[in-house]
Amino acid sequence: MKLNKQIWILYFSLIITILISSNVFGFGISPARKIVDFQSNLTETAEFKIINSDHKSMRLLVYLNDIQDDEINLKIDNSDLIFDSDNQEKVVSYSYNLPEKFEKPGPHEFSIITREVPMNPDDGGTVIVASVAVEHILKVNVPYPGKYASVELKVSETNNDAINFIVVVNNLGSEQIISSKGIIDIYNLKNEKINSLETSVLSIDSGSSKETMVVWEDLTGPGEYKATLNLIYDNQVAMCDKYFQVGEANVNILHIYSNDFRLGEIAKFNILVENKWSEKIKEVYTDLLISDKGNEVGRFKSATEDINELSKKELTAYWDSEGVEEGEYDAKFALHYNDKIIEKDMKTKIEKNSISFSGFSGAVVSDSPFNKNNIIAFGIIIIVINAVWIIYFKFRKKK
Repeated sequence: MKLNKQIWILYFSLIITILISSNVFGFGISPARKIVDFQSNLTETAEFKIINSDHKSMRLLVYLNDIQDDEINLKIDNSDLIFDSDNQEKVVSYSYNLPEKFEKPGPHEFSIITREVPMNPDDGGTVIVASVAVEHILKVNVPYPGKYASVELKVSETNNDAINFIVVVNNLGSEQIISSKGIIDIYNLKNEKINSLETSVLSIDSGSSKETMVVWEDLTGPGEYKATLNLIYDNQVAMCDKYFQVGEANVNILHIYSNDFRLGEIAKFNILVENKWSEKIKEVYTDLLISDKGNEVGRFKSATEDINELSKKELTAYWDSEGVEEGEYDAKFALHYNDKIIEKDMKTKIEKNSISFSGFSGAVVSDSPFNKNNIIAFGIIIIVINAVWIIYFKFRKKK
């Protein structure tokens, strides 16, 4: 009986951990990062706040993560904290001493971990604790000798009219950058260059950052693109790439018809759809439901096809209309692609030798409930359940 209880405790704890571990933290840290420009033998104290966002009782340990004591001599003043429900926040202080020099230039990061632990670890019995941890980063920027720039390319929210590229230049060297200019080459995913843009000229002091913006107005259409930034500064070059998207993958239903329709026989339907995306969209299919006052009269699904970029294609489907009477019916047409569904409500008129569709009321785009993320989560839960049952039967057999 005791073994069964432990198995069920394990079972429920694993399920709960999977479902909530990515969303529940209980406490936070502010600020999450402190940035320091290197100065030889600099000694300072700093602090951060731990915020009890859930107003709960808890115990937290604060400790260093993979830091050599003799590198910056980082010490934490208060490392074991007890919160009750009335404690909104507590302050953690720490001190550090920078060396005379670092062997390697560039950013050096040091991590201070705050982790929740059992309130009374010495108590007996079974204790289930979600091991929640957050970190505060101390970042020390050590300048490179001479001139050295790093670049970052940002893309603002896009639309079908224009895109704003923001170029951020960081002077990580010990000398001033006199002149810097960025060239942004834009490629489609076939690696074909479709445009080139230039930024204004910037001068950046040592240890400083500046940004400039350039606008791409002559868009070639919705799709995914790559922007390659080359920053030319004082006879040197810094580079970075950025993938971005214009608009959304969009497939439209243009027309549906059936030639040589005969009521009571198998009818062939042609559904004309258009891919307005600048790349191929794979595994596109349609289905159609015909109903009368909520009662299903017929349903059929097309074959699955790939549609090339910026092109139209006819999908085919077949329906056995045997037993269906002439008349007017409700119809719901659905187009499936990229874990999305476009639905159109229509009316259909069925006659002895013809079928027609009318009254398109527009498209409703919705995420499919069986998208990739949900399938992965469902698969993890199934694996956990199977593992628990295997353990259960194994121990039961031994018993």
